[in-house]
Amino acid sequence: MNIGRNDPCPCGSGRKYKKCHGAQDTSAAAPRPDVTRANALKTVDIDLSERLLRFARLRFGAEWLDDAFDAFDSYGTFEIVEDGELERLAAPLSLPWSLHFMPLPPAGLTLAELWRRERTRRLRPDMRLLLDAYAASWLSIWEVASVARGVGTALVDTLTGEQRFVHDVSSSETLEPYDSVLAFVLTCDGVSFFGAAHGQPLPLRETDFVAREARRLCRVRTRPVAIDKLRIPPIQLAIVALWNAGVWKLRTQPPPVMQNTDGDPFVLTTDDFELLVPRERVARRLRSLEGAMEPEADRDDIVFVVTKEGNALHSQWDNTIIGRIALGRKRLRVETNSTRRADALRARVEAHLGAMARFRLRTEANTADLLEQARASTHSTKEPAKGAPPPEALAMLRELRERHMAAWLDTSIPALDGLTPRAAARSPRMRSKLKLLVKEFERGEARLPPEERIDLSRFWLALELDRPSPPSKPR
Repeated sequence: MNIGRNDPCPCGSGRKYKKCHGAQDTSAAAPRPDVTRANALKTVDIDLSERLLRFARLRFGAEWLDDAFDAFDSYGTFEIVEDGELERLAAPLSLPWSLHFMPLPPAGLTLAELWRRERTRRLRPDMRLLLDAYAASWLSIWEVASVARGVGTALVDTLTGEQRFVHDVSSSETLEPYDSVLAFVLTCDGVSFFGAAHGQPLPLRETDFVAREARRLCRVRTRPVAIDKLRIPPIQLAIVALWNAGVWKLRTQPPPVMQNTDGDPFVLTTDDFELLVPRERVARRLRSLEGAMEPEADRDDIVFVVTKEGNALHSQWDNTIIGRIALGRKRLRVETNSTRRADALRARVEAHLGAMARFRLRTEANTADLLEQARASTHSTKEPAKGAPPPEALAMLRELRERHMAAWLDTSIPALDGLTPRAAARSPRMRSKLKLLVKEFERGEARLPPEERIDLSRFWLALELDRPSPPSKPR
């Protein structure tokens, strides 16, 4: 289509083409030089792999590749768990490891080293660069510090402390800060990209387990792991096996058991009533329900928030919201987040209203249902519902969450062996667990819309923890 820059964008957004998809088309027409260079090197890498495989078949026979894959799975991970999907996710690491890191008898050279010795004078410059990059690389756990969508990802090596900006468009669309990937990162002429990466990133808790075990393998507790240790094939294979175990745990663990502050299983429950008298009479009666706050209008509904004094989990809270009563023209809905709260509030409403309303139906959604809906909405192309909360409501919500986090600093936390975060910050043994918790909070904040986030930087300062700083992005 021949679209003018000031014409309406054909996508239907209502914006001018130059400020909508026209801007994307312009960037696509003039890609970044570093991204172009990384993509060109990846193309050379594919060609190099094909040449190495042909060399392996001629020198060692057709069965060489099967033997190499058996060596890659020397810990028998795929036989133990018998999970084809896990094997598929690990496959991107297996071929580069077999070509560039697996030692071959009798001299212990890799296939790439053997091939290079025989073709030294016929090597193209880019292939020489790639072979050097593989020889200088190592397998490690890289934590995502920041993401530039459509360009790449800033990574920090959890084990060595090295930093790289990896130019990889596809992974930049899916990775999030504090995700971790198991990968070989190659650097040629100052441009870094993935030489190989496991197909499944891991979240913070699973990564923490793998990193601690990897450090134990390398006999290092707190100081940076020497890069040369991460080039040793048996250590590489042991870390791959640990990562696969983390992926297996992630894939097979049951859904989390969510609870409200009373300790009840989290079940979104709605009790539907039919009004038998005019709505105005019901509204007047509900005003006298114990714990009912002043009603507010929500579109066509009159909403009563019902509270009780105190909170079983947070001693600093004055009250607890136990439910919400939405009064429509002909219906009344009682909404709670647990079956126990629903039963109690429904009984109170029925006793308070008497013959004014008649119960009709209860619907419930448990944790598993909510997780499935969340997964479905992640892949949905529908636009989000309109009618965002007003700025005043968002400000109140942020203030409440700020107060909760301030109180959290002096609250006994089971995950910290009963210590408060302030006390855990003074314990060398607990600081790593505390840092993991704060990272999880920060990851949760990053998933919220900007207007709903709270700034966690002062909590890092209050606990005297070193906040991870992302590597500088390429210009």
